[in-house]
Amino acid sequence: MPLALITVDANLQIKQINENALAISNAADTSVLNTPVFESFPMLQSYSREIITALKESRTVTLERVPYLVQDLNCYYKVSCYPLSAIPDVIVIQFDDVTQQELLEQRVLQTQKMHSMDGLAAGIAHEVNNPLSAIINGVQNISRRLSLARPANQETAKALSVDLAKVNEYLEQREITFFLESIEEGALRASNIVSNMLKFSISDTHSTEPYDINLLLKQAITFVEKDYILNNQSSFTDIKTELKLDSTLPQVKVLPMQLQQVFVNLLRNAEQAISARELEADAKYQGKITIETKIEDSVVTVVVADNGCGMSDKVLKKVFDPYFSTRQKAGGHGLGLSTVYRIIKSLLGGEIEVRSAVNVGTAFIISLKLQKNSGL
Repeated sequence: MPLALITVDANLQIKQINENALAISNAADTSVLNTPVFESFPMLQSYSREIITALKESRTVTLERVPYLVQDLNCYYKVSCYPLSAIPDVIVIQFDDVTQQELLEQRVLQTQKMHSMDGLAAGIAHEVNNPLSAIINGVQNISRRLSLARPANQETAKALSVDLAKVNEYLEQREITFFLESIEEGALRASNIVSNMLKFSISDTHSTEPYDINLLLKQAITFVEKDYILNNQSSFTDIKTELKLDSTLPQVKVLPMQLQQVFVNLLRNAEQAISARELEADAKYQGKITIETKIEDSVVTVVVADNGCGMSDKVLKKVFDPYFSTRQKAGGHGLGLSTVYRIIKSLLGGEIEVRSAVNVGTAFIISLKLQKNSGL
């Protein structure tokens, strides 16, 4: 059969196995027969209770999402346990690889989240901008009405027998001027935050241009290295960086500045993940970032991978959400990866997915289609 199948008895030992199941097991040959199922299929260990239930109660049990590792990246099986009516105390376990389906569902869910965020950002901007404009205009008008340089102010003050210079001196001494400046500064800062939120809902109209992806990656590495050095931090330079760049890669139509921002954010994320793992790892642990480019079927792929702390499934589902961060105590705002997602998806029309496993590492995989009509 084209499916991976095994049979397991009441002692949780493998009684039969086909070639497809043997290929995904830890066993080398059919000597796996009559051995504990969890030795050859360790990914099932966490689901022993469900398997025992299928055996004892002779009923079908389905495990929709069983993670397993391939080249240090999380993949997923749908595992179905079927009782055999003709043979008591034996079940058939069927493995279906649903990794691509899982990744597609995550992609669709993330797109829906970003669309929701677009509408939310636009609504907030519309509601907040009006009162912010009133605050900023009000403060600026107060400053103008108190200015000694405006003749209209001097004329009104003279008509009311008010010494405008003394009024300004009073405002200075009582720090009222400082308070007005603080109000304006705070309102302008809030206005900038609203503008940043709008970036999630308004597509940029910049024109793309052919660019060397490998060069952008090297420039991003240099930028991050210099940034860490300027801040007297050696955490990035201590990490081993391995480049696997395809020299035959054609130029791709992109937004160079925005794509470089993507690479910089991913490199910083990798450094933070490695630094987090170093806190608990032994002395032999060596942080490593691997950057790879390749082309296949008119699609350029960029992979930025690290061997850092990795992400749990719970974090993985929210990793591209705006304002979601696992580093809030360290000053993280949760905008880095959401910006990465927006640039790749909305501005460049590409795809981005993330594969990760706790204490193994993370890989961000970016796919950019070549434009046929341009020959690039």
